[in-house]
Amino acid sequence: MGEVYLAEHQLLRRPCAIKVIRPSRQADPTAPERFEREVQLTAQLSHPNTIDIFDYGHTADGTFYYVMEYLPGMNLLELVEQFGPMQPARVVHFLRQTARALREAHELGLIHRDIKPANIFAAKRGGVYDVAKLLDFGLVKPLRDRPYGEASQSGAISGSPFYISISPEEVTDPQRAGPASDIYSLAATGYFLLTSQPPFQGWNSLQLVVAHVNERVRPPSELCDGIPEDLETVLLKCLSKHPSGRYRNVQELERALSHCSVSGKWTYEEAQHWWEGHGLA
Repeated sequence: MGEVYLAEHQLLRRPCAIKVIRPSRQADPTAPERFEREVQLTAQLSHPNTIDIFDYGHTADGTFYYVMEYLPGMNLLELVEQFGPMQPARVVHFLRQTARALREAHELGLIHRDIKPANIFAAKRGGVYDVAKLLDFGLVKPLRDRPYGEASQSGAISGSPFYISISPEEVTDPQRAGPASDIYSLAATGYFLLTSQPPFQGWNSLQLVVAHVNERVRPPSELCDGIPEDLETVLLKCLSKHPSGRYRNVQELERALSHCSVSGKWTYEEAQHWWEGHGLA
């Protein structure tokens, strides 16, 4: 939907990121409405693990833009692609932070609908490494009626079925997407971080969405050694085919993660050592 540029705030002399969509590049006629809705909804969120929005508007030529905080670091997809599966303690570290960000969104009646490793950023903030930031609310959907039109086609499947984030209920009825769908996608993200593989694979998106609905999830411990049983149990519960089989909300999920044996064992000191040790500090 957009392009992102590194910029500098002229008065504050600090780096920021600008996301723009130009009228000439609107392949989808609903894109401008979706783009503006994204920033209006995201701007309501203030959790420290959610991307901060500073400003938005239109330029003289009709280009819509918004300005957000610049995040030094890498997204979780990039980290796994370059360095392989993460330690379980680090995975729990990122999942708990993201669950806290989702709690605020869900309490405001917003669901993300596109949680995946590329939309969670491992940032350095205030001198601290591995601060999770939840990005890209372009597919966000209000649970309650709001003064924003439904910009996507009725009944259209949103999200990233080619990757991992589509929940079974969204496949059978996209209008059923709710907090439980975000829980499913967050667990699928955790699965990928632990194994470097999505829960399901296929040659095309149809095969993948059918797998999400019908196929059994292979336990991640069958793919990689060293995955704690309690963490695997939490993730598999979140990947239940029916929403009722998952945790009732992200608060329960975050609490379950906090009780895992590796929770709290990935410290900010270890995160700093990892980034410095890989020459990325």
